[in-house]
Amino acid sequence: MQRRRFTMFYGQAAVAVLMGWLVSSAAVAQDARPARIGVVSLHAPELARDVEGIRQELRKLGYVDGKTVEIETHFTDGDRQRARDAVKSFVERRFDIVVPWTTPTVQLAREENQSIPMVMIASDPLAAKLVQSLSRPGGNITGVSMSGPDLAGKRIELLREIKPGIATVAFLGQAKSPSAAAFIRETRENADKVGIKILVRLVDRADEVNEATFEALKKEGAEAVIVQPLFTGHAAEFVAFGLKFGMPVISDYPAFARQGALASLGVDLSAQVRRTAYFIDRILKGATPADLPVEQPTKFELAINLKTAKALGLTVPQTLVTLADEVIE
Repeated sequence: MQRRRFTMFYGQAAVAVLMGWLVSSAAVAQDARPARIGVVSLHAPELARDVEGIRQELRKLGYVDGKTVEIETHFTDGDRQRARDAVKSFVERRFDIVVPWTTPTVQLAREENQSIPMVMIASDPLAAKLVQSLSRPGGNITGVSMSGPDLAGKRIELLREIKPGIATVAFLGQAKSPSAAAFIRETRENADKVGIKILVRLVDRADEVNEATFEALKKEGAEAVIVQPLFTGHAAEFVAFGLKFGMPVISDYPAFARQGALASLGVDLSAQVRRTAYFIDRILKGATPADLPVEQPTKFELAINLKTAKALGLTVPQTLVTLADEVIE
């Protein structure tokens, strides 16, 4: 009888050990899957190339593409429904982190996702009420601020230095972008100080901007056009329209100047996008977004296109050329 009890106990113990091993193995297998990062943006697909910077920074931190981390990207060129669907898909598939890029993208991502940590790239997250504060964001969102609108005054100064006596400037932005209001406010306030009139044109989508848009601005007296950076993926088209009517175009990112805009002045986009890797790493290692302060930019870029200046009959002061981070000739 005792032998039978011992045998039964031994058999039960063996089963328990086996079950424990199976559970442990399953957990290890689950933990071994790559961390899944979902990047979504209302930017045009051309800007998806900057995601490579995130991959590079993650590699420096010890992550291996396809083995310990996977990044899936969705750049929807202003299509809000596609961006919303992408976020829903990330949530349904239980991604580890969502990276929404542009303020309106962060806003719609927040509507669809209140659980998965998010590392945002946004113009002014505090003004847009995306976080409680920069030092303690709260909720499931942290990341980097692009602080684009507060450079509006510098862009006005830039235009005045290259085109002295300029009296009217147009601002072209996206109607549904919460950042547009801040851009317009900052641009108007700084323009008013020096007696420059601002014409505002807001559109829902980039494909609504055409030759007629710039022709109408020209007839209203516009001498230059400041373009909201949300349209960076359409820089070449907008620049071509501006050149046709003799209106220099400027914006935030060097991509504009490289595509023929007179100049660009803004936050170092590449540096800020790369910085998201730091937040991704911290969160994957157990940190919560609520406790990770939002980082503001410390690097800014000025790019000047001398070829465009010549085509427009403008002379760029040597002081600006010397200050520029990039000069296109």
